[in-house]
Amino acid sequence: MRKVVLFGTNRGGVSPPADDRFIFTVKTDNAGTSASNQFTIPTSTTGITQAFLYDIETSDGQTITGNTGNTTITFPSAGTYDIRISGSFPYMRFNNGGDRLKLLDIKNFGIYALGSTNQTSAFRGCSNMDISAADIGHFENVTSFNATWQGCSSILVFPLIDTSGGIGLFSAAWAGCSSLTSFPALDFSNAATTYSFQNAWLGCTYLANFPPNMFNNTSARLYDSVFVNTNLTTQSIDDILVSLDTSGVSNGTFSQSGGQAPSATGEAAINSLVGKGWTITVTGGYTP
Repeated sequence: MRKVVLFGTNRGGVSPPADDRFIFTVKTDNAGTSASNQFTIPTSTTGITQAFLYDIETSDGQTITGNTGNTTITFPSAGTYDIRISGSFPYMRFNNGGDRLKLLDIKNFGIYALGSTNQTSAFRGCSNMDISAADIGHFENVTSFNATWQGCSSILVFPLIDTSGGIGLFSAAWAGCSSLTSFPALDFSNAATTYSFQNAWLGCTYLANFPPNMFNNTSARLYDSVFVNTNLTTQSIDDILVSLDTSGVSNGTFSQSGGQAPSATGEAAINSLVGKGWTITVTGGYTP
């Protein structure tokens, strides 16, 4: 029996329950490894604690149940379709290949990432993908976000997902997300000293606004090329430098280019960081 979900209703003042399905939009005739009327869902068993067992519903009326790995969906003709996944689906991994250019939008995270500790290269190279989802998904136990959204150059607004489990594996996580102009206040409090934010926002050429206090509670020290080729405002680079100084970490590396130079506030933070053994490179070339 097909499950029926009512959207947008408010009967007797009671809002409908949140949709727990992973929902995304694809355009089958974009370039990819499957045929022009197909889309292949790529899965990975790396870093999952919950096996794949998922059902698919498509906007053209197909139902495909009991899937346990990669699945290729054949549509009646080339076009744009929604795919809705329920059950257990911890990890979609394109890694700059497959049908990455066919993915257009993540509309709802739902069950996605539940049972996953690793999202490395999940959506890497999905350059046509935006994220319109308003829910936070299930990223709370993910420890590695290395290159997860690298090259996703069409993301306009990044969602406020739960990154509290990330132990500092954020290398190139958002590198090349060139349409982002701002970034949400994510939780990096578990980022550990031995891991890094190297290249995390490298090449985010329109990224101007970054929240304060983002690194206050991290113990990570590797920020090489973290904000190289960005467009940070003076306020944002000041906030970042002050946050790194607040963390109390010693002997780190940090580099920024593009955008604006720090003010006296940021320069004071640089002085303090250098005194703790940091190597700092910023727009404007300030050195103590």
